[in-house]
Amino acid sequence: MTEPLHILIVDDDDVDRMSVRRQLKSVGSGITMVEATCGREALERVREENFNCIFLDYLLPDSDGLSVLTDIRGESIDTPVIMLTGHGDERLAVELMRAGAADYLPKGQLSTELLEHSLRNALRLHGAEQERKRAQEALQRSNKKIIDILESISDAFFALDGDWRFTYLNQQAERLLQAERQTLLDGNIWERLPNLAPWFRESLTTAMTSKQPVSCDGEYELIGKWLETQVYPGQDGISVYFRDITERKKAADRLNYLANYDALTDLPNRVLFVDRLTQALSRAPWHERRIAVMFCDLDRFKIINDSLGHNVGDHLLKNVAQRFLSCVRNGDTVARLGGDEFVILLNDMAKSGDAAAIANKIIESVAEPFVLDGHELFVTVSIGISLNSEDGTDPKVLLKNADTAMYRAKDLGKNGFHFYSRSLEVRASDRLGIENALRRALERHELYLLYQPQVNLTTGRIVGAEALLRWQNSGMGLMSPTEFLPVAEESGLIIPIGEWVLSTACQQAKVWHEAGFSDLRVAVNISDRQFHHSGLAEGIRKVLAESGLAAEFLDLELTEDIVMKNTGKAAELIHELRSAGVKLAIDDFGTGYSSFGHLKSFPIHTVKIDRSFISDLSSDNEDGAIVEAMLAMAHKLKLNVIAEGVETQQQRDFLMECDCDEMQGFFFSRPVSSDDFLTLLDENKKTRTSC
Repeated sequence: MTEPLHILIVDDDDVDRMSVRRQLKSVGSGITMVEATCGREALERVREENFNCIFLDYLLPDSDGLSVLTDIRGESIDTPVIMLTGHGDERLAVELMRAGAADYLPKGQLSTELLEHSLRNALRLHGAEQERKRAQEALQRSNKKIIDILESISDAFFALDGDWRFTYLNQQAERLLQAERQTLLDGNIWERLPNLAPWFRESLTTAMTSKQPVSCDGEYELIGKWLETQVYPGQDGISVYFRDITERKKAADRLNYLANYDALTDLPNRVLFVDRLTQALSRAPWHERRIAVMFCDLDRFKIINDSLGHNVGDHLLKNVAQRFLSCVRNGDTVARLGGDEFVILLNDMAKSGDAAAIANKIIESVAEPFVLDGHELFVTVSIGISLNSEDGTDPKVLLKNADTAMYRAKDLGKNGFHFYSRSLEVRASDRLGIENALRRALERHELYLLYQPQVNLTTGRIVGAEALLRWQNSGMGLMSPTEFLPVAEESGLIIPIGEWVLSTACQQAKVWHEAGFSDLRVAVNISDRQFHHSGLAEGIRKVLAESGLAAEFLDLELTEDIVMKNTGKAAELIHELRSAGVKLAIDDFGTGYSSFGHLKSFPIHTVKIDRSFISDLSSDNEDGAIVEAMLAMAHKLKLNVIAEGVETQQQRDFLMECDCDEMQGFFFSRPVSSDDFLTLLDENKKTRTSC
């Protein structure tokens, strides 16, 4: 849109005004905007300035949008007014349009495309209305001029005398009625057009007999158009204006659809779901049947979406929606709330076990692989279930309880379901408390690092340090990583926290280098969410540059699970990290489903044997045999091997006999502060020197 426009935005909500302003800027560079926050201020503005269009919020602090619209029209100001509202009420839309609104846009579905379409349509219709008014005024001055104007306007027009004969029709009327002018003129309308739509026929008859103007609209099926009609009585008959509003009607129908359905999956949205749930709850006491609400959240969807792009993610969501639908009955409702969150309403259940059976069916269906755009994708679903009467009879309460139960299902390992219970409220509250406190932990300097030595088994020399995150909260005390790290991962706080850990560990390693331990490595754990974060590699380069630590002295530890999820994308990300010069290690090796056959395709430097294999090491047991095999295979692939969780002399001796490279565990040292670690380095150096 290139023509200069002057627009008034009336809304008391700063965010909503900013949203409309931003989207209008996207529509065209020639748009100037003025803002008002209440109805009184809006009226003052329209009295002082001429605007091309007004965007008017329905709910204002001093009045409603309908009253403001009425006052504007009462000032004889015919500027197009587009109403903005948070409701998708079609009856309200009709009322606003009758009051003179050019269009009606729900805020929840507002987009630049929709806003531009509405603005163009409003300006076009306003222009057409101005043309029609000019045509009516010209009618009183010159019959010849009237004919010229009527032929040029965008509205269709015809005139009938008192005997229902055509006295005039313009070319637009010929087109819309699909009849030639000469065959209609001087002919009776009922004879010439015997199949007029009933509503059209009625409006003509009413105006002719009552001598009162008539405005109406409806579908003219014979020509497949939706027409808006205005009939004006005269001394000798009636004049009829009508225009094709088919596109506007389609847009209104689309808006009504978007108010109740999800555009991506065509499933009901939250509004329609809550409406159906409310109706189901009102009927439940009479039927003496149970109702269940299932809150479903896909596990690992964000990773797929970030790794393969939104197109693949959207395609996956559509397929998941179809699997959900295949698992429920015809009378049930599957809705999408947004993102990867779905809710299901199960009606008329005989017992709670019915909900469990359907949940199991959904879990099994979703677990089957999805083949999309050449990718074989695996996702699982976590489901929370709440029941009416037991868990509440209010729709919002049932949704909230199901959501709480879903998070419990995730805590228990995901890919499962859990019924809501009162105890979950306490757990959810604790989780929220941890998240809120964690958001302030960095600025309050509550986070700190401990370092556990990694020791060369042959020389006894400390060759590395694993940085381990700890949190001392002023209110909750020392928090276990198992308590707060899952919350950090789920909430996304792991990204800024992970950046702080990387920066702090690298700076500390540089300090140790300058203290004379110039070949010491530092190892930092990278979480699932960090690994798939788009800025990880660039962030590592920045941290290394700022700290002055050479990249070869930074080890990034990834778990098996991270590496083996979508191996193609993982390989790409690992190569990107390796290009930064850092070394990569597989942590907790042996606990997942990877193998050395998988790992040989990755540029891995080190594998860390999980402590579960070390705790009962012996040449006579199965763990000992497994560790020996791991070491032999790793060395053939020229991989460095670190054994975790070494706590006894027996474990150390066994690992030395098997030529393990390094160890880490309480046998040598617990995790210690940076100062104590420097003391360990000094003592370790003296011990080896004296030997």
